[in-house]
Parts: sequence; C-alpha cells; structure tokens
Amino acid sequence: MIAAMTTRYTQFCALARALELLGERWTLLIIRELLLGPKRFSDLKERLDGISASVLSQRLTRLEEDGLVQRAYLEPPAASNVFELTEFGRALQPAIFELIRWGARSLYPSRAGERREPEWLGLVLRAYARKGRVPQRSLEVRLKENGHEATFYVRGTAKGTFVSAEPTACDVRVALNIDTLFGLGSGRISTSDAISGGLAESEGDAEALAVFPDLFDMRR
Repeated sequence: MIAAMTTRYTQFCALARALELLGERWTLLIIRELLLGPKRFSDLKERLDGISASVLSQRLTRLEEDGLVQRAYLEPPAASNVFELTEFGRALQPAIFELIRWGARSLYPSRAGERREPEWLGLVLRAYARKGRVPQRSLEVRLKENGHEATFYVRGTAKGTFVSAEPTACDVRVALNIDTLFGLGSGRISTSDAISGGLAESEGDAEALAVFPDLFDMRR
C-alpha cells in the first residue's frame, strides 16, 4: 500500500497542528460518519461517494496513528469489526458543529446530483439545538429522503434542546423531507403551511409542532 502523505507545517500554531491532523481530503467527512456511531470499513466506503478503498484505508490508518480513531468489535448480532472515535476524536464535536453552522450559509441552492442522507441531519439538529430555556415539548421527527429514513427525538427543557436517536414518548410525530425541515427550522415555512401543503405529515399535538422553530437556532 502506498504510504499516506503527511503534511507538516513549520509553525508553532494550534491551528497548524489541527490542519496537520484534519486537513486532508475526506478526513472530516470520516469524522462526521463516526460521530454518528461506529462504522465498518464497508459502511464508510458506501457513504463517502467517490473515495477509493486505498485512500480510505490511508486516512483511517493516519487517524488511528494520530489517536483520533480506534478499532472495536461489536458483539453479536452485529459481530463486526468497526472503527470508532476515541475520546480525543470525540472532542472534535463542538468544532464540527460550528463548521456545520458556518457551512450551512452556503448550502442552498442545492446542487444537482448531491447525495442526501437523513442521518446526517442528526448532527445538524444537534448543532443548531438551542441552549437555555425553551418550550418544554417533545417531538418525534422522521426524515424521509430518496427511500432512506432516519428518526430523531427532540426534547425541549429548561436547560435547552436535546436531540437523540433513542426512542422516547413524544407530544407529536412529524414526517417530512430535508428541505421542509430546514424551512420549518428557519421560519421560512410555517407548520400549518407545511401540513396543509402536504410537505409534512403529523400526528399528535399540533401546538407542540408549532414550537419546532423555537427549539433550534436556525433563523440566524
């Protein structure tokens, strides 16, 4: 296997060090996938359109050597060898959230042929979750896009908004696509218009759904 190229900057600078660890193509997207949970090599290869097996292997090897990623074994029924973030790697989460918020400024208009994965929106929702007191309502958000689905559970509390993939009792259930989610969160689409226009389907307390924009900080 061809050895991975390693960029080194002759600068005593924390940003330069971060770029040495993360600046290669695909590296941050591998981190994104592993923030969502442990993944097999084949899972990562399938989700990162365009990456070759050799490049993925190089990036993972480098991340292991630098202490951001480690190998683990999932017990049956999964019974798989996977890659997961170390504590050092998980410490990137706040920085990834800030990059998501910054990158979202250039997300639209979307480009033809771009892959859309509902699971990625779990990180987006967590990145935009409000801190401090918010309406104390709970929602099940089911995202559907191109035959793929992901479900998230959103809970508003006195300490902020929490987003989880773990099932919990909710005031309202809503099913929608990615564009409608961004429209509701930013306030560009009202919940009543989304429902009446067929952009979303809901079951439960309509008032709980109406507070969805207040649980997130997408309006800025």
